[in-house]
Amino acid sequence: MVLNFNVFKKSSPDGKIILYLSKRNIVDHITFIDPVDGVVMLDNSYLKSGKIFGQIVCSFRYGRKEDEVMGLCFQKDMYLASSQIYPPLENDSPFKLTKIQDCLVSKLGSNATPFRFKIPENAPASVILQDGTSNSVDACGVQYYVKIFAGEAETDHNRSKSSVAMRIRKIQFAPVMRPLSRHPCTIVRKDFMFSPGQLELEAVLDKQVYTHGESVQVTLCIRNSSNKMVKKIRVLIQQIVDIVIFQNGQCRTTLAAVETQEGCPILPGSSMQKTISMLPTLENVKGRYGVALEDQISEKQEPSLASSVL
Repeated sequence: MVLNFNVFKKSSPDGKIILYLSKRNIVDHITFIDPVDGVVMLDNSYLKSGKIFGQIVCSFRYGRKEDEVMGLCFQKDMYLASSQIYPPLENDSPFKLTKIQDCLVSKLGSNATPFRFKIPENAPASVILQDGTSNSVDACGVQYYVKIFAGEAETDHNRSKSSVAMRIRKIQFAPVMRPLSRHPCTIVRKDFMFSPGQLELEAVLDKQVYTHGESVQVTLCIRNSSNKMVKKIRVLIQQIVDIVIFQNGQCRTTLAAVETQEGCPILPGSSMQKTISMLPTLENVKGRYGVALEDQISEKQEPSLASSVL
């Protein structure tokens, strides 16, 4: 039986540390997160004397890099996981190698050392904010790296030639919904001053979870018990981004909008039911500042709107 798989490879500037990763998309399944599995190929000089450390770095950039003057830095690095890979410590708990790790260790020989990192459950997803440029490396947002370096301690980051870092992406998959699950529904009622009765609007979606490229079907039911008249209907799909580093930091962007007068006016005492279809796409807001996008780990990857996360 022949096994075909992709392996991502990157080496340090001095060529003495080579990092292999079996995947760069780390999936958050709500109940658990996939581990980060990889293999490190070391030079003989490190096998005789030296320590190799590995870390999962979450980089949060909240300002443009070109604005970093007078010692200012608009980037914070959080170390979500850190351990000594070589030589292994006595208290390290053993783990079962994946098939890809087993094949790499068998092929690379005794200089290969496997490792596994676990990302905390409350870690954010990989999301960047659109700034109108094609450079996603220095974009504002959250990005992840697997960093392997040689040093005397975990805080020894001065040897840039003996370190290698590879970007990964943490994405969150929505839980599987039952086919007969309840459709999202909301009802709002509007009272008018100096006017009897009220206007009731009910909105129902056709399902709970949508994938990229799917249309959103919204069924509206309007009951006019007031003495006012409804002249037109407007439906929006908005992306809401909460930036917790700022107080009340929230960015709202309209991804799709429909305005119609079909079925209007809705006279007092009458009602109307209508289904509207909308397709939120990046083309509608391409180049607009502040739109949340999925982090891109490859230049060949097409940008897409960020998914909703818990």
